[in-house]
Amino acid sequence: MARWGHAQNAGLSCGSNRYQADVFSAVTKTPDLVFGYNTAIDYYAGTTTPVTLKLDFYEPTGDLAVQRPLLIMAFGGSFVQGQRQDLDDLCQAFARKGYATATIDYRLVQPGDNGINYALVYNRPDLLADEIVRAASDMKAAVRYFRHDAATANTYRIDPTKIFVGGFSAGAITALQVAYTDDANENSDANVRAAYQNNGGLEGNTDLPAPNSLLPTYNARNLAAVFNIAGGVNDLNIVSVGNPPLYSAQGTADEVVPYDCGMVSTSNYMLCGSHQIQAQATRVGIPNQLYAIAGGNHSSPRNEPDRSAIIAASAAFLQALVCPATALPVGLTAFAGQVAETTCAATLTWHTASEHHSSSYEVQTSADGREFAPLGIVPSRNQPTGAAYTFEAGPVVGTRYFRLKMRDTDGSAAYSPVISLVAPCAAGSLRVSPNPAQAAVAIAGLPAGSVKVLLYNALGSVVIQSQLAGSATLDVQALPPGVYLLRAYDAAGGSLGSTRVVKN
Repeated sequence: MARWGHAQNAGLSCGSNRYQADVFSAVTKTPDLVFGYNTAIDYYAGTTTPVTLKLDFYEPTGDLAVQRPLLIMAFGGSFVQGQRQDLDDLCQAFARKGYATATIDYRLVQPGDNGINYALVYNRPDLLADEIVRAASDMKAAVRYFRHDAATANTYRIDPTKIFVGGFSAGAITALQVAYTDDANENSDANVRAAYQNNGGLEGNTDLPAPNSLLPTYNARNLAAVFNIAGGVNDLNIVSVGNPPLYSAQGTADEVVPYDCGMVSTSNYMLCGSHQIQAQATRVGIPNQLYAIAGGNHSSPRNEPDRSAIIAASAAFLQALVCPATALPVGLTAFAGQVAETTCAATLTWHTASEHHSSSYEVQTSADGREFAPLGIVPSRNQPTGAAYTFEAGPVVGTRYFRLKMRDTDGSAAYSPVISLVAPCAAGSLRVSPNPAQAAVAIAGLPAGSVKVLLYNALGSVVIQSQLAGSATLDVQALPPGVYLLRAYDAAGGSLGSTRVVKN
C-alpha cells in the first residue's frame, strides 16, 4: 500500500525535493481574476449588495511542470474584515516550493449603520452560521473555477485531483467547512443545516453568470487535504471516515478560536479548535499532523519563529500527498505528539491502517529538523488491519522534531512525515507549580534581582501585574477558572520567558 493511499502522477514533476524545499527563486503573481458572483446581505436592514469575487494566482516563475498541486487559501478577520492580500506571504512561500497557490475573496458581514451588523451577527448563532456557509460557498466556487480551467484551457496547469484548501482563522474555519461537509444535512446544528438550505445547498450558489456558469457541471468535492491555521468546526462529527488529510497549527492559549472546544471570542458561537479536530481525525483514521504552539495566542502561527516552522512542516506534509513514496510495508494514517504541561515530557502516538512484513519503528529526534538521531525502537505488531502505538520520548526543551523510520523485514525502510513539538518550558525558563492551581502558584526560573511578572487572561488583558525576584509565589485565588499566560520581563524590558497557568 502506498503511504496515505495516493498514486504518484509523473506530470507533477516530483524530484529534487520539490514541494518541500525552495526550488524556485522567483514567483509570478496574476492578480484580480474573477471567479464568482453573489450577494452580501445587510441582516439588520434586510437588503442585499452584489459582490464580485476575485482571486490572486501565484506560480513559480519559469516552471515547466505539466501539472501542479494547487493550494487555495482564505484570509482571517472574524468574517467582518480582512482581504485576500493578507495571505500574500504564504502564497509566495508555497509557490517557491513548486506549488501553484491562490488567495481568494469571500463575502464578509456588511457593517450596516455604525457597524450594527457586527454585533448582531456575533450575538446570533444562526447569522454567524449563515456567514460561514456563505464563505464556504465562495471557496467552493474557486475550486470549480480551477477544475473548469484544468478541463478546458488549462491556463494554470492544475491537477484537479490535487487541490488543497486552507486559511487562517475565519479562512481556516471556511476551509474546514468546505472539506469536511459531505452532506448539507449532516451537521448537528440546525442553524448550519438551514444556512445550506438558504444558500444553494452543499455546493452553494456562488457562480459565474451564464453562459459561463460552472454549476452543476463542476463540484468542489474530493479535495486532497486541508491546511488549517487557527480554525475550528462547530461539529466534530463532520470530520468523518474518508475525509481529506489535515495539517493544523494553533496556539494552545488561543484567545479567539478555542484550541479545544468553547465559545469564539466575543460571540455566542461554539467551535472546537485544532486539538480536538486532530483527535477526531485520528479516531476516524484521517492522516493528520498538528503543530501546537505552547502558550501561543491566536496570532502566533502568523508570527516568527512559528510562521517559518509551520510553512516548512506543512509543505513536507503536503509533499507526502503529492509525491508519495513507492509501496511500503506500512499504511501510516496518523503520527502526532503531545507535551505534558508540567513535566515537558513528550508522548508520541501513531496509527496504521495496514502492516505487511513490517519489522519495527525506529523513533528519531532532531533539534533542527534536518539531522536526526535514534531515540528508541518499537517492535511492529505486523497487523494486516493496522495497529496503534505509543512512545514516551522524555522531556522536551524548546522545539524538537520527530519522525519514524519504518523498517521492513527485508531490511528496507521508509520515513514518516516530520512532526514538531514545542515544550511549554524551555531551558532556564519559567516553571509554575502546582498547575492547575486553585489558590497560588510557585514560580521558578526567575533570575536574581527584580523582574516584572504579568498574567494575561484568554482575551489578552493583564489581570495580575507584580514585581518579583528569584523563586516567588503568585496569588491566583481571586481569578475565575480558565487558562492564563504568564510572562516575565527584566528591568530593561527584555523577555525572560512565558508559560501557561491553568486555574481550577
